[in-house]
Amino acid sequence: MKTSILLLAAACAAALSSPALGQQFVLVPDGYNCTDVTPDGRVVVGYGDGGAFYWDWQLDAAPTYIGGETAVAVSDDGLTILGSQEFPVGSGDTYAAIWTSVGGWESLGTLGSCGSNSSPSDLSGDGTIAVGLTWFGCSGQGFRWTAGFGMEGLELLGNGQNRAKVTNDDGTVIGGFAQGNFSRTPAVWDNGLMGFVYDMDALGEVSGMNNDGSTLLGEWQGSAFVNNGVNFTLLGSLNSGWSGCAMEIDEDGGRVAGFDTLQLAKQAWVWDQVNGFQSVDSLVAAAGVVGAPPVLTVTGMSDDGNVLVGQSGDLGGFGFRGYIYAFDTDGVWTDVGGAMAGASGDPLLVGSGPLLPFASVDLVLSNALPGGQGYLLVGLSSLFAPFKGGVLVPSPDLILGPLGISGAGELPLSTFWPAGVPSGFTSYYQYWIPDAAGPKGYAASNGVSATTP
Repeated sequence: MKTSILLLAAACAAALSSPALGQQFVLVPDGYNCTDVTPDGRVVVGYGDGGAFYWDWQLDAAPTYIGGETAVAVSDDGLTILGSQEFPVGSGDTYAAIWTSVGGWESLGTLGSCGSNSSPSDLSGDGTIAVGLTWFGCSGQGFRWTAGFGMEGLELLGNGQNRAKVTNDDGTVIGGFAQGNFSRTPAVWDNGLMGFVYDMDALGEVSGMNNDGSTLLGEWQGSAFVNNGVNFTLLGSLNSGWSGCAMEIDEDGGRVAGFDTLQLAKQAWVWDQVNGFQSVDSLVAAAGVVGAPPVLTVTGMSDDGNVLVGQSGDLGGFGFRGYIYAFDTDGVWTDVGGAMAGASGDPLLVGSGPLLPFASVDLVLSNALPGGQGYLLVGLSSLFAPFKGGVLVPSPDLILGPLGISGAGELPLSTFWPAGVPSGFTSYYQYWIPDAAGPKGYAASNGVSATTP
């Protein structure tokens, strides 16, 4: 049975926003580096020929360029961006800076002057704490900046130079490197400006951490490492003889992302305990993308590990492009409960199919009253309200019926998922069935929700 049962709900939802892209591998128009992404995987920042940009890639057709030199980090809500800008513009004096739509670019200043004045690295989740590199005399020094205290230098560790590269969500843990006996060595500043180095003889750096700062990532003697405070694990590298650097970890701790380097060459990878190392190139190819440029780095990842951002080669073989890669763009069907038994027990509703434009989707009702009739309720939001002795799951934005149930108690419906449904939008579906065996003359199926990728 063919019908357009979802079209009205989808059309109403589409009126709320621009169409979603629904792509697995996206190259940023005119942008040659993506540097960070919000925890929900929606807003990407980076820079290109037009300066710094932000992009809600699932809703907007193209990035929004905001001037500046670079953008390297974004707050959790996507409204505050850390980057760099000349002050004054055209002077050649570049400073770490914060951008908001209200205030534009505001310099974070410097602790001294020698060459470049200051450069940015990372931003706390609420956008109020920034870390990076400044110059004290002609020595590089890591800094922490807050609105209340301005720029403060981190403790000089090792042989007198260091850099802050990453901070946790509340800005209490800072990772980076100090100058060791031979080269840079991993360093951490915890709960303030004071810090420590792991090993003065070890080559490497801290390049990433989870939200609360309990797990640190980076490079150690040419190997990617993960340190959760209990176990210090050396993952190695994707390619033998290359140096591996872990950059990101999802909040479940199951997926680590980073890249290998060998002189000027780079290759991005992901790692988990089941599959070990996998190149992002192989994942892109497996997704059916033909002609993609080589993926070089991973510099940002969503909290669930589904969205990666970084830098790739360009399609023409020259230069670089920022990219976005999403592991799962099919969307999710979820059983949200709420069934109420009738003559055949609890009617069962199952939704299936990718929630992508023009993909085939199915809603199948079973275990309903044989030869009865069903009413399908479609909601743009959930209600979960008491009704007829049961639970009305969707808001009743659309009611279809009566629809005939087969002698086997089944009612299959098929349609296609329309274009224009916003990314992350959730709709709800439930059958109500006149049935004398129900508490008040009705039985009800479980509700199912459909969330677009």
